[in-house]
Amino acid sequence: MKTVIAALGLGIALASAGCTTTSTGPNSTDREASPHEAATYNAQLAIAYMRQGNLAMAQEKIDRALDQDANNASVQTAAGLLYERLGDDRKAESHYAAAMRIKPDDPDVLNYYGVYLCRNGRAKDGEKLILKAARNPVYQTPEMAYNNAGLCMRNAGKLDEAEKHFQQALALKPKFGDALLQLADLTFERGRMTDAQALVQRYLGTQPANAQILWIGVRVERTLGNRASADAYAKRLKSEFPKTEQTRALLASERQSG
Repeated sequence: MKTVIAALGLGIALASAGCTTTSTGPNSTDREASPHEAATYNAQLAIAYMRQGNLAMAQEKIDRALDQDANNASVQTAAGLLYERLGDDRKAESHYAAAMRIKPDDPDVLNYYGVYLCRNGRAKDGEKLILKAARNPVYQTPEMAYNNAGLCMRNAGKLDEAEKHFQQALALKPKFGDALLQLADLTFERGRMTDAQALVQRYLGTQPANAQILWIGVRVERTLGNRASADAYAKRLKSEFPKTEQTRALLASERQSG
């Protein structure tokens, strides 16, 4: 689970496709979208194509958006995301850096560039940008940024810092599933079984079950010697998520124990 997760969505507002309509009564007319509006729209389309896995169309839309308005931080950030997906780190960083030059205090830009740096071995620089985003009073999802900072630090082996950031995310949003899951896994990894047990129960009390949390639950309860609870989690894992890597790990552990 040591994967840096970028905050969902990008701060790109949808513009009208091709043109915007201005209503002035019965003689209302259409006007052509401004370059900024058109570029923003094409960047949004590129994000949609990326989510579908259609990187060729995403690149076509990003190229068009850059031609229309290269001085647009949202467009540059979307281009960074695309080239990161394409494995071109040189271009990805160039576009993220361009977005930072255009809007150095924009929390979306800071968060995405920070996550990129974390994924590419520059954890402290990445953490700094992500935390700057999280602390921006106008940012609508600071809990996601704190969670990203936690993942960044965990991947870098800075477990105290990681735990602190997950707690910061939960202080803002106590039912934030991603942070609960990460913190449960981290406290299990650090050998704090009672804490991990409470976090698994807290997660399952507020979120739909998934394979990751049930597998943590199995191992926590086994370590604590609570066989019945471990078996209950194991039964759910096998019945509800039979084809997951967690279930394969469970079955392998059962074979090893005889």
